[in-house]
Amino acid sequence: MRAVLQPRACAIARCTVVFALCGLPLAAQNTSNVSQAAFGAPTKQQIQAAEDAYLSGARLLDHNDLAGAELQFDKAVKLNPSNNDYASAYALTHQRHVAQLVQESGKARLLGQNEKAETLLAEARLLDPQNTIVGKHVDSGTLPKAFRPEIEPWISQAPTIAGPITLLPNPGPQSFHLHSDEQDVIRKVLSAYGIRATFDDSVQRQDIRFDLDDSPYQQAVPILLDMTHLFAVPLDAKSVLIAKDTADNRQRLEHLLQETIYIPGMTPEQMDEFGNIVKNIFDVKQVTVDKSLGNLVIRAPEQTLTYVNLTLADLIDGGSEVMIELKLYAVDKTNQRNIGAQLPQQIGLYNVSSEAQKLVSANQDLVNQAIAQGLIPAGSSNITIALALIASGVVQSTLLSNTIGFFGGGLTATGITTNQFPTFNLALTASDTRALDDIQVRVGDRQPATFRIGQRYPITTASYSTASPAQTSALAGVSINGVSAASLLNAAVGSPITIPQIQYEDLGLTLKATPTVQRSGAVKMHIDLRIEALTGGSLNNIPILNSRQFASDVTVDDGDTAVMVSTLSKSESGSLSGYPELAELPGFQTATADKVTTSDSSSLILLITPHVTRRRSNTTAGPRIAINLPEPSN
Repeated sequence: MRAVLQPRACAIARCTVVFALCGLPLAAQNTSNVSQAAFGAPTKQQIQAAEDAYLSGARLLDHNDLAGAELQFDKAVKLNPSNNDYASAYALTHQRHVAQLVQESGKARLLGQNEKAETLLAEARLLDPQNTIVGKHVDSGTLPKAFRPEIEPWISQAPTIAGPITLLPNPGPQSFHLHSDEQDVIRKVLSAYGIRATFDDSVQRQDIRFDLDDSPYQQAVPILLDMTHLFAVPLDAKSVLIAKDTADNRQRLEHLLQETIYIPGMTPEQMDEFGNIVKNIFDVKQVTVDKSLGNLVIRAPEQTLTYVNLTLADLIDGGSEVMIELKLYAVDKTNQRNIGAQLPQQIGLYNVSSEAQKLVSANQDLVNQAIAQGLIPAGSSNITIALALIASGVVQSTLLSNTIGFFGGGLTATGITTNQFPTFNLALTASDTRALDDIQVRVGDRQPATFRIGQRYPITTASYSTASPAQTSALAGVSINGVSAASLLNAAVGSPITIPQIQYEDLGLTLKATPTVQRSGAVKMHIDLRIEALTGGSLNNIPILNSRQFASDVTVDDGDTAVMVSTLSKSESGSLSGYPELAELPGFQTATADKVTTSDSSSLILLITPHVTRRRSNTTAGPRIAINLPEPSN
């Protein structure tokens, strides 16, 4: 069986291995036999040194040192050309090294490092000038001078693996007017184009008529094989094997190519989806999804792999990216005005003589001492004595401090009290809070994105307690080894423990966006915005949250701004404190009443602007792929 490694240029980096018919020699084995014939059988020292070099190369390959591994494998090939494993290891490592250089060059070019990209491509060209991938990227001009001394003479002598078998029919149209059995017609048609036909035992000899004028090989042979329900397998450039077109024959005879398709930056779920597409759509049985390396290993006919590459290239390279710019304006204003005169609301009356008598009676000892010392004249009235006591500071009276006036005289003298003295208010309390949230999120086409800013606040939703100690009255007088059974039970159970159940709430701003880039250039977005904060209140010791949430779909042109939500809430409240009727008259409110006015306003504006930063191909349809479905079995 011949293994063929053929790199191919495509939007997806890949390497291809072709499995041909059994019985064909290995290219690497042929090269080893030639080297062995030229240099003779290796000595024991050379065999041992080759084995050591091969093991060193394997260790370097395990550490991803491809250049060092390639040198060690080449050394092993030179020391022991008879070992085919050394030649195969060198050839595979060489091709892998070249592919790695091409991939690194592509990454550098995407990052704008053109000089580094050209340097890596030039190095890859020096290692393998005939590589088709390198030839697509490197011109045929002079290579950088820095790499000329590194050209090794043994590079051109390295064992190479042949490419897939390609038929080379004679060009030019041919005309056919044949009436014979299948094998004879097919043999004559293929001979006209210079192709030799070999038939499998499954091909029958049935008479057919084949009439076709001025048709090239690419048109005539497919028509003939479709008429006879046969298929052709190339053996070399000028010969094919013809067999009945059945599933067993195709599995037994058809050449399969093994291709490793590298798909960087994909999640494991996306890798599984790509594998299912290849299996179900193209009816490929041998598909291996390597999620760790990010590649698909596929074994299928060459034509099927071509269709797979066209489909996956459109799926992988077709994604767009959108930068969503969201601005949230929140303005809260509070104004409180207190203007007017605050007059007494309550007036009290008391008899001056009676209150003076009470004050003198309550402080009779002090009065007697003051009279004895001559501070108060003997025979003074109770009012005079009370005023003297208050003036000296010995006695304090709250009643007198609240008195605003007297009227009457003698025994009818009356005092007027109030609960407050008149005041005039002229006050303004204002608060203005403004908040601006400017959020920029870059999202892939049809991919959800979540942005959160704030804190996670713990809220106790419930609680439960462990079991309390059991009643121990029934165990009174019971002891175990001299220790009271009740005390042992209480010690085992312990005191009850309260365990709360905590639920965390995301306080702050949470934005969820899913954009879809339409072919017209507009961007359709699903926006889910939520703002949560604490109100400061609670219900059953559970905090109350103030929540604002908005969810909607909106379509906006690239670069345009749309107002998605705008709210305005305003409340006013006022209180008036004054004399009835008089405080309600215009012009008398400020002088006779105290008026307090409070106004609250809150506004919220949400602006959103999408910017398409990466646009997919604007083709309206992908490539048309012909898929031959298997015929239903009878």
